[in-house]
Amino acid sequence: MLQRLVAIPTTKNHRLLIRPIADIIMIQLKSQRNPYVIGRPISESAIFFGRQKQLGFIEENLRQGQKVILLHGQRRIGKSSLLQNIPQLVKVDNSVFVSFDLEYHSQEKLDNLLENLAEAIVEQLEIPQEQVAIPKAQEIEEEKHIFCNKFLPQIYEYLKDKNLILLLDEFDALNNKHIGVELESLFKQLKNVVYKNPRLFAIIFAGRKPADVSNLLQIFPEVPIEEVGFLDNESIKQLIIRPVAGSLSYEPEAIEAITELSAGHPYFIQILCFAVFSRARELQKWEVEREDVQNIIDKAVELAEAGFAWYWEALSALEKVVFSAVAEAQKIVLEKSDRELEKDPLKLLAKYDNVLSRDSLEKLTKELTSKGFLNEEGNKVKIELVQRWLIQRHPLWHEIRELEKLDKQEIKDTYETANQLPQITKNPKQITIPKSHTGSDKSANIKQSLPSVKPSEVTIHRTKGEIWLIAGMIFLGLSAIAITSFMIFIYAPNGSDSKNQKQNFLPNSTSPTNS
Repeated sequence: MLQRLVAIPTTKNHRLLIRPIADIIMIQLKSQRNPYVIGRPISESAIFFGRQKQLGFIEENLRQGQKVILLHGQRRIGKSSLLQNIPQLVKVDNSVFVSFDLEYHSQEKLDNLLENLAEAIVEQLEIPQEQVAIPKAQEIEEEKHIFCNKFLPQIYEYLKDKNLILLLDEFDALNNKHIGVELESLFKQLKNVVYKNPRLFAIIFAGRKPADVSNLLQIFPEVPIEEVGFLDNESIKQLIIRPVAGSLSYEPEAIEAITELSAGHPYFIQILCFAVFSRARELQKWEVEREDVQNIIDKAVELAEAGFAWYWEALSALEKVVFSAVAEAQKIVLEKSDRELEKDPLKLLAKYDNVLSRDSLEKLTKELTSKGFLNEEGNKVKIELVQRWLIQRHPLWHEIRELEKLDKQEIKDTYETANQLPQITKNPKQITIPKSHTGSDKSANIKQSLPSVKPSEVTIHRTKGEIWLIAGMIFLGLSAIAITSFMIFIYAPNGSDSKNQKQNFLPNSTSPTNS
């Protein structure tokens, strides 16, 4: 095989030294910084790939004059990266964008949050502070409408004929005790201002919980909605190969392996590629094959540990049991070719029917499927890398044990966290999942939605055994006391001695004392 050669000048006499181009690439690769991004949103449009559908959706709706646009998706799916690239990639005339990440202010009071939002608008639009009066938290507390009625009009005056588009990230992060009803009031005010002012628009990013979208639709009805989901095959390919173009190449089988492990989730693609690049740089091997991808899976699981945590915490305790069961079923199917279990992974939970009914399990499986955690058939974890992590960190036996520790209130809380409020049927172990409720219906249903989770049979039997043991000990103790007292009564020389002897054997008994 002929090697490609490259001529490079030497430092001595400026002679040309012929070296294989592969050696040059190897030197570059060894010193190159890892180009894959993990742990932060991608703000550089040069390394932002895919999302053409969402970008086109936003651009089209803004041009049509839609006042509010809603985008939703799982955490770490790339919503924040999309948001940060909208100002560069969405082309609309006479408009300026201001982004505001609400997650950073989720623990603040409403007054402080609005002050920070006002500061962000002034800072990002580079408005001299002497031209705009930024309302302070105390002023907002005293005059609730000052932000909408006094501050925003100053911004419009500065912008003249330009539109202001607010990019509100992690909108649902504000659903906490510190803001509560006031938040709803704020965005109802914002809604009124948005619809009354032709030059104000808002793009909202949400989706931590299934109910977030429906709750937002209560405030902003009939708004255009788009999901930020997994990447398509072409976007996956571009995300893998373009950051390392010219230094590292991927065989088609390697790209296929990354696609299978990540299912097109951009966060896990970046994790896998980050690990691949690190290993390639270590081994000075600049062609990636399927085997190379397989060799970095454990490292990728380690790198993604923080990401797996939020993925896991998005589930209720009951959903975690089903999720772990499906993951374990996949492992067994792979090892033993169990076709029946492949079709029905819930068979692993048959022996736990005292905890969850079959009907409950099927409803939970459908819920996990609708959220994108399982495939369409509900018999596999959608992201293989997640499935491997579940086997290592959350085996089924452990999640069953965790479920049995929970009492009714804790089960209720886990459902509220995931906005899945179970209903009790006539059979206490029958737990069903109703449709999402919002508004006043939601609070009314919470009181009726406390599931009954039975302890395992082992726990029940142990409890009964302890009860019988205690009863037996009491019975034997009383019998021994009675026999002893009878014998003392027979053999005691006189009543006084008998009485004293009896008191010695019964120290806790009471008797009249002689004065």
